Amino acid sequence: MYVNSEMNKRDFLSHINSQSRTSGMKEGQHKIPCPSCQNDRSKNKHDKPLSVNIDNEKVIYHCHHCGTNGLIPRTEGTVMNVVKSVKKVEPIEEVKPKTIPQNDLNSRSAKWLESRHINPKVAEQLGCVISQKNNKPVIGFSFENNGLIEAVKYRSADDTKTFWWDGNAQKLWGKKVIDDGIPTMDDAIIITEGEMDTLAIHTAFENVMNVHCYSVPNGAPNKITNNKIDPSEDGRFKYVWNDREKFDGVERVILCTDSDENGNILADELSRRLNKARCYRVDTLDCKDANDVLIKHGAKKLRDLITKAEPIPLHGLNNLDHYADEFQNLYEKGMPTGVSTGYPTVDKIFTLSTPNLVVVTGYPGDGKSAFIDQLIVNVARNSGWKTCYCSFEKPVQLHAVQLSQLLIGKPFFEGQNARMTQEEKDYSHSWIKENILFQDYQDGGMPTIENILEKGASAVMRYGVRILVIDPFNFIQTDTKTGLGTDVVSDMLTKVQLFAKQHSLLIFFVAHPTKPFVRDGKKNVCTGVDVSGSMAWFSKADTGLTVYRSESGVEVHNWKARWGWQGKLGSANMNFNPLNGRYAEAEEIEDNFDWDL
Repeated sequence: MYVNSEMNKRDFLSHINSQSRTSGMKEGQHKIPCPSCQNDRSKNKHDKPLSVNIDNEKVIYHCHHCGTNGLIPRTEGTVMNVVKSVKKVEPIEEVKPKTIPQNDLNSRSAKWLESRHINPKVAEQLGCVISQKNNKPVIGFSFENNGLIEAVKYRSADDTKTFWWDGNAQKLWGKKVIDDGIPTMDDAIIITEGEMDTLAIHTAFENVMNVHCYSVPNGAPNKITNNKIDPSEDGRFKYVWNDREKFDGVERVILCTDSDENGNILADELSRRLNKARCYRVDTLDCKDANDVLIKHGAKKLRDLITKAEPIPLHGLNNLDHYADEFQNLYEKGMPTGVSTGYPTVDKIFTLSTPNLVVVTGYPGDGKSAFIDQLIVNVARNSGWKTCYCSFEKPVQLHAVQLSQLLIGKPFFEGQNARMTQEEKDYSHSWIKENILFQDYQDGGMPTIENILEKGASAVMRYGVRILVIDPFNFIQTDTKTGLGTDVVSDMLTKVQLFAKQHSLLIFFVAHPTKPFVRDGKKNVCTGVDVSGSMAWFSKADTGLTVYRSESGVEVHNWKARWGWQGKLGSANMNFNPLNGRYAEAEEIEDNFDWDL
């Protein structure tokens, strides 16, 4: 149901504000109990199924249990006590260059660097501020842009590790230091978790070899969910895209992050965005990080560990040490679990997980693309996963209409039923802009699988997308004169499957089946073996789904489950609401839509 009366809106607003210990809820997203269904539930009464999104214009709420939802514009005067949250605003005007104090290589700051076995002259060469602030020793790491210092990140020159910023930077820290008389490691770029580790590596290679070594600006992610970086931390990785030219043409990306859990997850996310095939990981032995190695084992040992970094495992012959962390996690935590589709009955046969190549088939008009759209909206709302679409059969603006209807739950266009308001349409616009990307080939570009995956890699690198949708496959161009034969399809699916593994992606690949076999007036439920062109659709898929429209509703069938933790063979019954394009579990839908209309 959709709550739209003034009384109900005010009641919900009062409930929302009552959940805060302050004078009101802060802007942003919240999870709170739902007053509509809380008292009627016999189980899980302490759950918080009501999602509340507050910004400077409106309050949107949606209950994932009973479906109650609503939108309250701030202009109505009913949201007077929403607390304005303080957000970090990135500068949009030209940044004024920062002034930094003169370096003092005889200062307490320099002595502290020496205690960490770091040469102060190397630090100075890399643009460090070696001085003091408020009569306390500090080290400053200056970020340059076109020769001007746009920001400085300071840390206390002691073991308290106190950090603060003067300005804002979304790029890697460090710069090339080239000595013509010394060979250079031209084929590689080294990425560390902290600036001190970059200084340690440059000190270790001083007068031996020039290296291209940089530090991420804000360390490892803080929020970890299910042993992975939480999607809310995606903004932390803007530097990957902003400094993408540093990675162009580089054969090896050597990751020298900390050896703790957060450092491991940072390395995983960087390798996902930068292509695992060229990423290497440094083993810091019994040490926390590169600087710790320099202190405990010396410069030569640190150089050896850098130059002998092992490739991130892909496909090949590796001993179990390559997978030691994953092996231990399985022992401690058991098999991983996928992310919910938003439907308990569907979750019994299929969950959203990475990496995973999901082949989706179904007869024309049965709703396979609409079902994928529903899952995309659900996982974005519930788990923050972003998606890149490559959909050939519908213009982007019409696709956005369908996504808007799924999000708001109302028709986009005028008709017999109340359409979404301008405020709701504007909200859907902002939401889609934040969570969805579209590959567009309407300008005449050739949709080859290579072009699709190249754009997909850019979407992963820049925006951190976790899902790629290719819909449908028969629009993809090939350079073969014989058409899409078995070998061509198999090679294409191999590329897609490897791409999913390299970037830890969930890929939905839509493929049309051959004509249905009809018996007694009823068409068969198609599977991967019925897809036109090749048995490879069945063999190469990690998961296989069929969306099948029957007389009673929609059936979702799982006909391939390579891994038990991703799903299992079986089916789930759904119903489709043509007014808003939403799917619902069959036992929960209230409308009696006549499919023959």
